[in-house]
Amino acid sequence: MSQEFISIRDRIDQGPVSFAQFVIISIGFILNCVDGFDVVAISVAAPSITSEWGIDSVQMGYVLSAALGGMMVGALFLAPLGDVYGRRKIVITAVFITGVSMIATGFLDRSLYALIGLRAISGIGIGAIFASAATFGSEFTPEKYKNLAVTMIISGYPFGAMIVGPIAALVIPAQGWEMLFIYGGLATLAICALAYFLLPESVQFIEDSDAADSEKIEAINDVLVRINREPISELQAKNSSETTDTVRVGKLLSSNLMITTLKLWTIFFMGFLTIYFLMSWIPLMFVNSGYTMTEGIFALTLNNLGAVAGTFIIGLLGTKYRLSVPIGVYFSGTALFMLYVMLAEPTDLVTLYILIFIIGTFINGGFSAMYAVAARVYHSAIRSTGIGWCAGLGRTGAILSPIIAGYLIALNFGMYALFAVFAVPAMIAAILILTIKV
Repeated sequence: MSQEFISIRDRIDQGPVSFAQFVIISIGFILNCVDGFDVVAISVAAPSITSEWGIDSVQMGYVLSAALGGMMVGALFLAPLGDVYGRRKIVITAVFITGVSMIATGFLDRSLYALIGLRAISGIGIGAIFASAATFGSEFTPEKYKNLAVTMIISGYPFGAMIVGPIAALVIPAQGWEMLFIYGGLATLAICALAYFLLPESVQFIEDSDAADSEKIEAINDVLVRINREPISELQAKNSSETTDTVRVGKLLSSNLMITTLKLWTIFFMGFLTIYFLMSWIPLMFVNSGYTMTEGIFALTLNNLGAVAGTFIIGLLGTKYRLSVPIGVYFSGTALFMLYVMLAEPTDLVTLYILIFIIGTFINGGFSAMYAVAARVYHSAIRSTGIGWCAGLGRTGAILSPIIAGYLIALNFGMYALFAVFAVPAMIAAILILTIKV
């Protein structure tokens, strides 16, 4: 093989971000908007559902956790199939599942178990989308902009969550909470069609596939030309150890990765624990504290607006600094401001809004960058599996968070005390991320 051989990865790294690459990143962003919209839709609909269906805080905790349990299953078992069958196929399948289940949710007739089941199915699709979209951003972006691209794609999640509030404020009073899910599901199916026509297959996946070399070269070149990169005439030689057993989870726990993997799983768990306490319970906490549902929905919207800002800022920082440092600052800032809420017990709405915006900026910004960390830790052959398992196992925190909060509320924990409880995992995450050199 020629000594002048330039690998596919080098071709992607050498050169500016092309329009086609920008489109791919944008689709990843839009896909994650779907995720954020779906998860927060049930939170803003929760006060209406509890009122109409007579559901208590513990039952609603299980409803809120159902999609999060599905997300864990999707991230653990559906997303890793992207390493086997292709990233594109898994993403499109996952988006379709999410859209259909959202529409079906809008046609339920006071069936608690059916609602829990549909939320779980929707979550399966969301879990796969979230991990797979980040993988696309990592694999199609030049090295210099990889951290920024991944965090921008992940920022779609809080952006989608942010727009739910204003939409819900218009739709729910006039048409009922059910139409929020029907409209969201129809938009999701439209996005599924967009991804089908505009999202290419991962060149890393094609290179690692079992197809004949001639077929792989042709497929890879179709994508390279599309993103304005020079085509290849040959494939890079690989050791047999690099091309076998690539999707086993055991690879994540190999001797050179085990400690880092366990740290990542713990950080994801702690981050999800704090984030989904906020995303699931802010509207109901406000209502239970004597504020109106509109004020609670606006508070959640501000939390997610902060998330968009925090994700954008840390994405820029990631182009200049080692990610672990700003992530550590973000997580520790989250814990400190949440503890301040408990100590100060603010009642003024403007003060509460500012604090919730700041907390959303820190926790979501720091957490979004964790996907870029995972994308850097795991090589392409196990990247979907690695990110999927980080997100999947971490989502046990997301599942437990609304349930724990529901039980604590039943035990008469107020809003301020709950903020203190969920500040603890954010501080643990801050300590751990500073031990990872990425």
